[in-house]
Amino acid sequence: MKSDRLSAQGFVNLHRKLLFRLMAVGLVAYFFLVPDPLKLSDFAILSLQTAGALLMFAGILGRGLATISIGGHKDRTIMQTELYSICRNPLYFASFLMALGFGLLSGRLDFALLASVAYLAIFYPMMRNEAKYLRGKFDDFAAYEKRVPLFFPNVLLWQERKYFEINFRLVRKTLQDASLALPLIPLMILVRVYLAK
Repeated sequence: MKSDRLSAQGFVNLHRKLLFRLMAVGLVAYFFLVPDPLKLSDFAILSLQTAGALLMFAGILGRGLATISIGGHKDRTIMQTELYSICRNPLYFASFLMALGFGLLSGRLDFALLASVAYLAIFYPMMRNEAKYLRGKFDDFAAYEKRVPLFFPNVLLWQERKYFEINFRLVRKTLQDASLALPLIPLMILVRVYLAK
């Protein structure tokens, strides 16, 4: 059962959605209450926003590809190919790209840094807790853990299967959930324009 697995992984994993919501509220408060410490040119702001939008799309794509790769095998085996061959947590890394992208969409470097750090403050302990859980559940996890980085991908480790099964329901749900972030792109740009007046 999912809640039993999360309970076994600790407080942060069990209450991750609440912590994520609190982080979002804190980030919104910071954005509106703390003035931008850097005055960037319009071109620099546009560059940050473009990079942010690209990172958000890359994150959505990454989440979809990681879900395709795992193929519904979560908690049944240690997936060690495709994105899981270069990073033990490609879903979290893709979400990190989205968090960084969201921060850059603000056109504020301080906010981008804060969004990234806030994301890692919640999800790094989750990754560590999950690794501890998987170490106890799968004999082959220790070797995988030594070979593949926890979070930042090492593309030199890439391995792939010739064929694999795709769980379309899981992929669709992952892409739908990740796509909920898409309205943030025009919203952040509009907010930035409004605040610049």
